[in-house]
Amino acid sequence: MIIGLTGTLGAGKGIIAKFLKKQGFVYLSLSDELREIVKEKKIELTRRNLQDLGNQLREEQGVGVLAKLVREKIENQEYIQAIVDGIRNPAEIIELRKIKDFFLVSVDAPIEIRFKRIAERDRESDPKNWE
Repeated sequence: MIIGLTGTLGAGKGIIAKFLKKQGFVYLSLSDELREIVKEKKIELTRRNLQDLGNQLREEQGVGVLAKLVREKIENQEYIQAIVDGIRNPAEIIELRKIKDFFLVSVDAPIEIRFKRIAERDRESDPKNWE
């Protein structure tokens, strides 16, 4: 079973992924694929460089390019149980649905809970207010 996680910011995708990893699922992230490419190209690992490279890859190879890389990894490694995190657009879902036994799970939570989680994790890229 391959489970794709999508949902709102702070909804609990990471909590679900952590639980599934403890159950033996392999964790794969679309953004980790991008980080691997940045390292291979010996580009400085910054948020801006990740965004720029991601945009360039999507422009050159299509919007689902990162999902395609993850799909190929799953198929080549013959993973039976895996979590795919970081799904952000419909083209990625279309690509991942080519995997046998792929299930997409959308995660959400009330905005108050989400904002509390976001504030507690204090990531630089997270919003600082509700708007």
